Amino acid sequence: MESPLPLKILIVDDHQMFREGIRRRLEQEPDMVIVGEAASAEDAIEKVEQARPTIVLLDIRLPQVSGIELARQLRQRWPDLKILVLTGYDFDQYVRAVARVGVSGYLLKTAPQDAVVQAIREVAAGGAVLPPAIASKVLHHYSADSAAAREGMLGGLTLRETEVLELMHQGTKNVDIARRLAISPRTVEAHVSSIISKLGAHNRTGAIRAALDQGLIK
Repeated sequence: MESPLPLKILIVDDHQMFREGIRRRLEQEPDMVIVGEAASAEDAIEKVEQARPTIVLLDIRLPQVSGIELARQLRQRWPDLKILVLTGYDFDQYVRAVARVGVSGYLLKTAPQDAVVQAIREVAAGGAVLPPAIASKVLHHYSADSAAAREGMLGGLTLRETEVLELMHQGTKNVDIARRLAISPRTVEAHVSSIISKLGAHNRTGAIRAALDQGLIK
């Protein structure tokens, strides 16, 4: 009887130390092989085209193009590709966006590495992996009253606005936000204005306070 083909895994994360750590752990598994690493969306698409992995381990926070946008592109081009999000963020906006894209699982980087190994096998077998805290956010999203959502009771921020908001919370200046996200300072200003307006605030400080109160940032 022939042995099953190994699971081919591509790791997409812009933190080299994290990639190396998870790679070392997965290489211990006889049924898994790492076919590549990528630090950006562009690099990831190229690696998927070349190596045709079974599963992509994907971080949400990537330079220029977010991991969720990358997941959307990958799903469009390779519908059978399994995507397991492995990130440090559980913000409602991210979880809702992931649910819409249709990835196979969502794990936090705080999960034990053995849990990641188990999740990869579960996803490869056609299952879905959502820790209880993440699953509750998804269920809340789908059961929430649509009118309330339209009125902005869940914040109504886009993924990019959430990224800008996080950096605002860290005290990052607009010019540095622009550099970090590879967008123009004018675009940052537009995002900041939109964030302040959506959160019903009068300034940056008020927007950050409102976001903290609503659990949009931590």
